Amino acid sequence: MPTSADIAPDRPSVAALLEQVRDLTKHNRWQQLASLRSHLSTPLRAEELEIADGVAFALGQLGDADGAANLLAAACAIDLTHRRASALAYVHYNALFACARARPGKGRGAQLAADRERHRQAFLRWTRAALDLQPDSIKDLYRLGVFEAQLGNRRDRPALRAFERAIDAYRRLDDATRERRGDLRKYYAKALYAAARSALRLGQVDRARKHAFACLRADDGHDHVEPVHKLYLAGKICAAAGEHDHAERALRKALDAAGKRKPDYLYGALAAACFALGRLDDAHAWIDRNVPPPRRRPDMWRLLGDIAHRRGDVDAALAAYEHALRGDRAGRHLTLHRIGDIHLAAGRLAKADSAYRRAAEFRRKRFASEDVRALEGRLAVADARGDEAAAAELRAALADARARARKRRRRR
Repeated sequence: MPTSADIAPDRPSVAALLEQVRDLTKHNRWQQLASLRSHLSTPLRAEELEIADGVAFALGQLGDADGAANLLAAACAIDLTHRRASALAYVHYNALFACARARPGKGRGAQLAADRERHRQAFLRWTRAALDLQPDSIKDLYRLGVFEAQLGNRRDRPALRAFERAIDAYRRLDDATRERRGDLRKYYAKALYAAARSALRLGQVDRARKHAFACLRADDGHDHVEPVHKLYLAGKICAAAGEHDHAERALRKALDAAGKRKPDYLYGALAAACFALGRLDDAHAWIDRNVPPPRRRPDMWRLLGDIAHRRGDVDAALAAYEHALRGDRAGRHLTLHRIGDIHLAAGRLAKADSAYRRAAEFRRKRFASEDVRALEGRLAVADARGDEAAAAELRAALADARARARKRRRRR
């Protein structure tokens, strides 16, 4: 059967095409480089691999993920190298981010989900291939960590393992390689930051601190990670460690680093630090003066409720908690605990029990786990009512829930 090379005898030579690829790449002329695809043979020939690599890169730059992936897959079928497998994984990695940003139009939800799954499987396949060929590939390990933490099932435990493998691989590089491969410093800094974030989510505060402060040192003067993000994370870690004065200092620095557009979440974090230090007026002012009510997130309303409650203004606290419940998809149970506590203290036992039950139901549906705090509240309600049978049942359920919670913490 004749090949496309036989059909198109006037095609430029491989040498001429290679020269064009190098020149167009040098000048970032992606559209022209992508157009060279028409000169490639079907099926692809071994002598055209370098041309195919360049054309695939241009297609990726232009957002044609499928075109880039198909061409790279054909090249891998001829000669599977680490660089080629990594490039193919990267194409699918970028496509996953595009899927995450996409807003499905009418009737496109199923297609978007199918595209996401296709790119997910391909990313894992080619990342495994790349790491089989080069187990210490810092870029591939970093991207695998990002996939686990953000693009896959949002699993911080495997993400942390991947980030720490990338960190260790960079630290094992000799000075000459670090000097020659300056591009790897960025991935090292970003892996440190991401490892700290995942460790914090897992409740491993000491591990998070180690990576966060290593990131601040390693990235000083480079800013591969935005200073506002590094400092905010450092502040959150200090707060998790109970070092609220250090948290406030880090968050103030983050606020200075943010430039003109200050993110609302910084004001919320500063308010939380001041609240923990007992400075209620400062805590209230950080939110009240800087974040208008329509922009306040549920956790800010919850904190405003806590401030009002600490001041003894129960009505204001309940009003803020009601605001916090609106549209809260993650921390609704935390607000309902507080509402239940207020009603319990006031002797409104039916309202207290209702709030605790709603908290337990939300946590069960949202996180598939028992709500120990809600069970404690319901037990307090049963005791206040003198309902010994209900109290005995709740004590047993509470003991089981606490035992399961201890097992989960040990697995971390």
